[in-house]
Amino acid sequence: MAIDVYVDNNVWNFLFERRLDLAVELPRDEFRIWLTREAEFEIPPIPPEKAELKAFIDATIAKCSIQTDSIFGFYDSSLPPDEQRVGGFNVGRWASREEMAFITEQRSALKTNKKRPTKLYPGEADISLAARALHSAVLSLDAKAGPINAAYEQGGKVIFLTDFDKSGMSLSDFIKAAGPRTTGEVA
Repeated sequence: MAIDVYVDNNVWNFLFERRLDLAVELPRDEFRIWLTREAEFEIPPIPPEKAELKAFIDATIAKCSIQTDSIFGFYDSSLPPDEQRVGGFNVGRWASREEMAFITEQRSALKTNKKRPTKLYPGEADISLAARALHSAVLSLDAKAGPINAAYEQGGKVIFLTDFDKSGMSLSDFIKAAGPRTTGEVA
Protein backbone atom coordinates (compact mmCIF):
# COMPACT_ATOMS: atom_id res chain seq x y z
CA MET A 1 0.00 0.00 0.00
CA ALA A 2 1.26 3.47 -0.87
CA ILE A 3 2.30 5.81 1.91
CA ASP A 4 0.25 9.02 2.04
CA VAL A 5 2.46 12.09 2.52
CA TYR A 6 1.20 15.63 3.13
CA VAL A 7 3.50 18.57 2.43
CA ASP A 8 3.62 21.55 4.79
CA ASN A 9 4.03 24.84 2.95
CA ASN A 10 7.38 25.46 4.67
CA VAL A 11 8.78 22.33 3.02
CA TRP A 12 8.63 23.80 -0.50
CA ASN A 13 11.62 26.10 0.18
CA PHE A 14 13.50 23.15 1.65
CA LEU A 15 12.89 21.00 -1.44
CA PHE A 16 13.65 23.87 -3.82
CA GLU A 17 16.95 24.77 -2.14
CA ARG A 18 18.10 21.14 -2.33
CA ARG A 19 16.72 20.65 -5.85
CA LEU A 20 14.87 17.56 -4.68
CA ASP A 21 12.56 16.18 -7.36
CA LEU A 22 9.60 14.64 -5.55
CA ALA A 23 8.76 12.50 -8.59
CA VAL A 24 12.15 10.80 -8.14
CA GLU A 25 12.37 11.00 -4.34
CA LEU A 26 8.86 9.68 -3.70
CA PRO A 27 7.92 7.31 -6.55
CA ARG A 28 4.19 6.95 -7.24
CA ASP A 29 4.18 3.21 -6.69
CA GLU A 30 5.29 3.80 -3.08
CA PHE A 31 3.94 7.25 -2.15
CA ARG A 32 0.87 9.41 -2.69
CA ILE A 33 1.60 13.11 -2.15
CA TRP A 34 -1.16 15.40 -0.90
CA LEU A 35 -1.93 18.99 -0.05
CA THR A 36 -4.68 20.09 2.26
CA ARG A 37 -7.25 22.54 0.91
CA GLU A 38 -5.78 25.16 3.22
CA ALA A 39 -2.27 24.56 1.85
CA GLU A 40 -3.57 25.53 -1.59
CA PHE A 41 -4.31 29.01 -0.21
CA GLU A 42 -0.65 29.50 0.75
CA ILE A 43 0.80 29.12 -2.75
CA PRO A 44 -0.73 32.07 -4.73
CA PRO A 45 0.53 34.78 -2.30
CA ILE A 46 4.16 33.75 -2.84
CA PRO A 47 5.80 37.08 -3.79
CA PRO A 48 7.06 37.81 -7.32
CA GLU A 49 10.66 37.86 -6.11
CA LYS A 50 10.22 34.13 -5.43
CA ALA A 51 8.93 33.33 -8.93
CA GLU A 52 11.38 30.42 -9.30
CA LEU A 53 10.09 28.85 -6.08
CA LYS A 54 6.48 29.26 -7.21
CA ALA A 55 7.31 27.75 -10.61
CA PHE A 56 9.01 24.83 -8.81
CA ILE A 57 5.92 24.26 -6.66
CA ASP A 58 3.54 24.42 -9.63
CA ALA A 59 5.73 22.10 -11.70
CA THR A 60 6.07 19.63 -8.82
CA ILE A 61 2.32 19.56 -8.20
CA ALA A 62 1.71 18.84 -11.89
CA LYS A 63 4.57 16.34 -12.34
CA CYS A 64 3.70 14.36 -9.20
CA SER A 65 -0.07 14.59 -9.71
CA ILE A 66 -0.33 15.99 -6.20
CA GLN A 67 -3.96 16.02 -5.16
CA THR A 68 -5.84 18.13 -2.67
CA ASP A 69 -7.45 16.42 0.28
CA SER A 70 -10.64 18.23 1.24
CA ILE A 71 -12.74 17.22 4.19
CA PHE A 72 -16.46 16.98 3.50
CA GLY A 73 -18.52 19.91 4.64
CA PHE A 74 -21.25 22.25 3.60
CA TYR A 75 -20.93 25.63 1.95
CA ASP A 76 -19.96 28.42 4.37
CA SER A 77 -21.96 31.49 3.37
CA SER A 78 -19.54 33.74 5.29
CA LEU A 79 -16.81 32.92 2.74
CA PRO A 80 -16.69 33.56 -1.02
CA PRO A 81 -16.78 30.48 -3.29
CA ASP A 82 -13.00 30.55 -3.89
CA GLU A 83 -12.30 30.57 -0.14
CA GLN A 84 -14.31 27.51 0.87
CA ARG A 85 -12.26 25.22 3.12
CA VAL A 86 -14.28 22.05 2.72
CA GLY A 87 -15.46 19.99 -0.22
CA GLY A 88 -19.07 19.13 -0.87
CA PHE A 89 -20.55 15.95 -2.26
CA ASN A 90 -18.18 14.03 -4.56
CA VAL A 91 -15.31 16.34 -3.54
CA GLY A 92 -14.70 16.09 0.19
CA ARG A 93 -13.96 12.92 2.14
CA TRP A 94 -15.38 12.05 5.53
CA ALA A 95 -13.02 13.04 8.31
CA SER A 96 -12.33 10.49 10.99
CA ARG A 97 -13.61 11.10 14.52
CA GLU A 98 -10.00 11.43 15.64
CA GLU A 99 -9.35 14.15 13.04
CA MET A 100 -12.52 16.06 13.92
CA ALA A 101 -11.77 15.92 17.65
CA PHE A 102 -8.26 17.23 17.02
CA ILE A 103 -9.50 20.02 14.72
CA THR A 104 -12.17 21.07 17.24
CA GLU A 105 -9.66 21.09 20.09
CA GLN A 106 -7.10 23.11 18.14
CA ARG A 107 -9.62 25.60 16.73
CA SER A 108 -10.74 26.47 20.23
CA ALA A 109 -7.22 27.83 20.83
CA LEU A 110 -7.43 30.31 17.92
CA LYS A 111 -7.68 33.83 19.26
CA THR A 112 -8.32 35.96 16.18
CA ASN A 113 -10.78 36.52 13.38
CA LYS A 114 -8.32 38.48 11.25
CA LYS A 115 -7.38 36.84 7.97
CA ARG A 116 -3.85 36.84 6.62
CA PRO A 117 -2.88 37.60 2.99
CA THR A 118 -3.39 33.88 2.33
CA LYS A 119 -7.10 34.39 3.17
CA LEU A 120 -6.63 31.98 6.07
CA TYR A 121 -6.88 32.70 9.76
CA PRO A 122 -3.70 32.30 11.83
CA GLY A 123 -3.09 28.63 12.60
CA GLU A 124 -5.81 27.41 10.24
CA ALA A 125 -3.48 25.70 7.73
CA ASP A 126 -1.43 24.11 10.52
CA ILE A 127 -4.54 22.69 12.22
CA SER A 128 -5.76 21.13 9.00
CA LEU A 129 -2.35 19.67 8.21
CA ALA A 130 -1.74 18.45 11.75
CA ALA A 131 -5.04 16.55 11.74
CA ARG A 132 -3.77 14.57 8.72
CA ALA A 133 -0.77 13.43 10.79
CA LEU A 134 -3.15 11.27 12.79
CA HIS A 135 -3.44 8.92 9.77
CA SER A 136 -0.69 9.86 7.32
CA ALA A 137 2.84 11.22 7.14
CA VAL A 138 3.24 15.00 7.31
CA LEU A 139 6.50 16.59 6.21
CA SER A 140 7.26 19.79 8.11
CA LEU A 141 9.99 22.01 9.45
CA ASP A 142 7.65 23.55 12.04
CA ALA A 143 8.61 22.08 15.43
CA LYS A 144 7.50 25.13 17.45
CA ALA A 145 4.58 24.96 19.85
CA GLY A 146 1.32 24.76 17.95
CA PRO A 147 -0.96 22.31 16.14
CA ILE A 148 1.74 20.41 14.25
CA ASN A 149 3.79 19.84 17.38
CA ALA A 150 0.60 18.92 19.27
CA ALA A 151 -0.18 16.25 16.67
CA TYR A 152 3.37 14.95 16.95
CA GLU A 153 3.13 14.79 20.76
CA GLN A 154 -0.18 12.90 20.44
CA GLY A 155 1.51 10.22 18.34
CA GLY A 156 0.87 11.76 14.94
CA LYS A 157 3.16 10.93 12.05
CA VAL A 158 4.91 14.29 11.74
CA ILE A 159 8.29 13.97 10.08
CA PHE A 160 10.44 16.98 10.84
CA LEU A 161 12.99 17.48 8.08
CA THR A 162 15.42 19.36 10.31
CA ASP A 163 17.69 16.27 10.54
CA PHE A 164 17.28 15.18 6.93
CA ASP A 165 20.53 16.65 5.61
CA LYS A 166 22.76 15.01 8.21
CA SER A 167 20.94 11.67 7.87
CA GLY A 168 22.51 10.99 4.47
CA MET A 169 19.32 9.15 3.48
CA SER A 170 17.10 9.58 0.48
CA LEU A 171 13.82 11.31 1.26
CA SER A 172 11.87 8.08 0.78
CA ASP A 173 14.15 6.21 3.20
CA PHE A 174 13.96 9.08 5.69
CA ILE A 175 10.15 8.89 5.64
CA LYS A 176 10.14 5.10 5.94
CA ALA A 177 12.65 5.20 8.80
CA ALA A 178 10.35 7.51 10.76
CA GLY A 179 8.15 4.58 11.63
CA PRO A 180 5.15 2.48 10.66
CA ARG A 181 2.27 4.89 11.12
CA THR A 182 1.83 5.63 7.41
CA THR A 183 -1.06 3.35 6.63
CA GLY A 184 -2.72 5.21 3.78
CA GLU A 185 -6.06 4.34 5.34
CA VAL A 186 -7.90 7.63 4.93
CA ALA A 187 -7.00 9.73 1.92
